[in-house]
Parts: sequence; C-alpha cells; structure tokens
Amino acid sequence: MTGERVIPGAAGSGQNPQNPAGAQGAAPTAVTDSPGAGTPQGAQGTSTAATPRLSRRRRLEGALFVTPAFLFQLSWGWYPLLMAFVISFTNARFRGPVEFTGLTSYLRMWRDPLVGEAFKVTAIYTVLSIGLTFMIPVVVAILLMEMPRRHIRWMMLLWFLPLSGIASTLLFRYMFNAQYGLFQWVATEVLHLSPQPFLNSGNQVLFWLVFPGILFFGPGLIYMATLQGIPASYYEAAEIEGAGFWRKIWTISLPRLRPVISMLLIFAVIGSSQAFEFPLIMTGGGPGGASRTVVMYLYELMRSLRYADATALGVFLFVVTMVLVVIQRRFFREDPDQ
Repeated sequence: MTGERVIPGAAGSGQNPQNPAGAQGAAPTAVTDSPGAGTPQGAQGTSTAATPRLSRRRRLEGALFVTPAFLFQLSWGWYPLLMAFVISFTNARFRGPVEFTGLTSYLRMWRDPLVGEAFKVTAIYTVLSIGLTFMIPVVVAILLMEMPRRHIRWMMLLWFLPLSGIASTLLFRYMFNAQYGLFQWVATEVLHLSPQPFLNSGNQVLFWLVFPGILFFGPGLIYMATLQGIPASYYEAAEIEGAGFWRKIWTISLPRLRPVISMLLIFAVIGSSQAFEFPLIMTGGGPGGASRTVVMYLYELMRSLRYADATALGVFLFVVTMVLVVIQRRFFREDPDQ
C-alpha cells in the first residue's frame, strides 16, 4: 500500500456529476495521505526553526520591559535595605569615622523598655485597624450589594471621597478636641453623656485613632467592584437549590472575595505596622506614650542622631512584619474554588 486513494473520475462509460461537460478519458486523481503532502519542501523545517527565534525575541522584549522596574527596585528597595543592615552594625555617626560595633545597637534596642512599649502599641493598633477598618467594610460591601443599583452608585461615590490625607487628619484632630470638638458636642448634647477625654485618654486613644478609617476606607470600593464582577447566574443557581441570603454569602460572595481579601490583608498588616503620619499629627505619641508606634520611636531616635539604634529598630520591625506576611501567605487560602 502506498497510502494513496483513487478518486474516480469521468473516464469510461459515465459522466462525472460534478463535471457536466463530461471530460472523458480523464485520468484518476491520486491524493496522498502522507503528512508532508502538499507542503513545499523545507517549509516544515522553516516553521520549526522560526519558533525558537520568536521565543528568543519574546524573552528579549520581556527583559527590556522588566529592566527599568528591576533597576528601580534595586536602587530604592534592596540597596537601602542592604545598607540598613550594614549601618546597624556600626556606630553610624553623622560626622567622624564610622566604626564596626557588631550587635551593640541590637542589644541596646532589645533592652530598651520603650521599644517593647512601642511594639505593644503597634500590635494593638494593627489588631484594631484590621478588625475595624478591614473586616467591617467587607460586611458593609456585601450588604450594600443587596440595595438597588442606583443606590449602590451613590454609596460608592460617598465611600470614595477624594480627601487629602493631611487635610482629613487635621479635620479629625479638631473633631476629637475635648473642649470644642464635634464629637464632644455629640457626646454631651445629643447622647447626654459626661465629657469624654477622647485622644487625651491612654485607654481610648488607639481606638479613636482607628475610628476614622471606618468612615473613609478606600478598599471598601474594591470589595464592591469585585462583588459586581461575580456572575448573577451563580446566585440564581443557588436560589434554585434553595440557598438563603446568608448561605449565598458564605458559599459565593466570600469565596470570590478571598483573593482580594488576601492581597488587601497584606497591605493592611504592612501599613498598620508602619503607622506614623496620622498618630504623629493627631497625638504626637501621647498621652504618656500611649500612641507612640515603632516608627514614631524610630523617628525620635533619628532626631537624637542615634542612627545605628534607629536602623537596628527598623530591622526589628522589618523582621516582624515579614514573619506576619509569611504566616498570612502560608495559612490563608486564596483560591476561591478550594
């Protein structure tokens, strides 16, 4: 067998239905079934050879696009981090010779009682910030999605007010004033409570520092945008199966929000552990250091020209933050289908 099949032509006695003219005597047509039939010689080799060249070109283009970002990260990310580790092992004087001191700065920071207090304040601030300004917007976004569409647009607009960070901080500083602030007026005149200390109380100051984040929390808009991207057929199928409101939230809404929650949770942990501007402007670390975060104490060390100690404290904060991020990445499931 040669792998050829013969298509009968119009030869012989009959006419070909596809050929009205009845071209007689035409030779049978042979069609080859071999894989290379009908392909110009060398074309297959050319196609195979073009693939590596195209792959190399794509790798080169990808490297050219990544190089600026890599250089930027190397210059403003990894190089300062490496230098911070180097400086923390020296006396890091502003003037004069720099000498290697080993672990002296780390031991000094480890024994400093203010460092422990600063980490305690930062930990409480982080827990309050994640519990109030991270979890509550998830619930609010899910409940808002049950509202009519026209109401959702207005709520998204109000939730994403383009306010300046410094301007809103100064505004809340006035509102928390214990003598003439708006919150004091609400507490005494509307709720008929006794005058509240607000930011002047060591027991309340961290809560009131976190409270504005409940009202103005931009990622809540991200939750709503993610929920709007969930196909309505998922909810319709769940309703057909008899699922109620809370069952749909637990089996559809929350799993589909899981990748976004995972990403924003990392940002929330990093941002809360590095809190600086808002507590500094609102309280300056008071009263009595009750709102002094780690970065605020690091700033005080820098102002005192204790650069090596400040760098060692920054390394401590970096290690703690990285441990929290690794734990979160290890135990938090991101796949919505798992």
